[in-house]
Amino acid sequence: MTSGLRKIHEYSWLIIAIAIPILIFFSVKDLTILSSNQKKAHTIEETKKESIKSIENELIKVRLYANSIEIILKTTLKNASSVLYTTDTEGEKDGIIGQITHAGIYHFEIGELPKGIVLYDAIKKEIITKMLF
Repeated sequence: MTSGLRKIHEYSWLIIAIAIPILIFFSVKDLTILSSNQKKAHTIEETKKESIKSIENELIKVRLYANSIEIILKTTLKNASSVLYTTDTEGEKDGIIGQITHAGIYHFEIGELPKGIVLYDAIKKEIITKMLF
């Protein structure tokens, strides 16, 4: 390597050493990991409220609140892509609520109370479970 190439090599590594931590910081700052305390406070507030309606089957338990819905998935699903939809009066998919991936408690904000919900596998295009209220 000539002296000119050594200088270019040195400066390029210096720029990389400075740029990578900055890029990592900006990519991580918006993740939900850093705001976990706010989400825990929100879930505690939701559990203190009285539910309007509660219904369950062998797979999920649903609690309706005034402006939100709580889904408790009892077991992990075998489907890779499970999307939760609201239903209309005939039981057909109406609007998307959110995605459910593994067993746990899910909270979704909703504008108005749905007539029912459908858990749908988007890849296989089949209904996993349907509940009407």
